[in-house]
Order: sequence, then C-alpha cells, then structure tokens
Amino acid sequence: MRKFKLKYRNDIDDSCPKYYESAEPIKVGDAILVDNGFWHGVTDIRILKKDIQLTLSKSSQSPEEAKLVMKQLSSD
Repeated sequence: MRKFKLKYRNDIDDSCPKYYESAEPIKVGDAILVDNGFWHGVTDIRILKKDIQLTLSKSSQSPEEAKLVMKQLSSD
C-alpha cells in the first residue's frame, strides 16, 4: 500500500483525513473515496521531499459526481 498526503482545494475541516492509502495507482482525473466518506477528484499529484501529495477537488457523494465537479471547477 502506498500512502499519499492530501491537500484539499475547497471544503476542508477537521474531519478531512490528512492521508490516503491505496494499493492501486492513482492519476489526475481519478475519483477517490477518503475515510470521511466523501468522494474527491484528484486534480494534481506532486512529489514532495517525504511524501506524494494528491490535490483534491470539492467533496461529492459519488465518484461520477466527483469527476463532474472537478471538471466544472477546472473550467472556471
């Protein structure tokens, strides 16, 4: 399992997990389900000194909605 640091672009609060683990490869445009139960679109991936950071779009209720919201926000 690979551990990713999470950066939220929009709605962040204390319930948002700081890390995400996945055995599957992740790419920009994917939707991931984080531990607080919300789906987020991956808008950017950066390699930091100690971590790999995923930048996430606004939270959504489903993977389809997460991808749609991500596309809408990126066109603004």
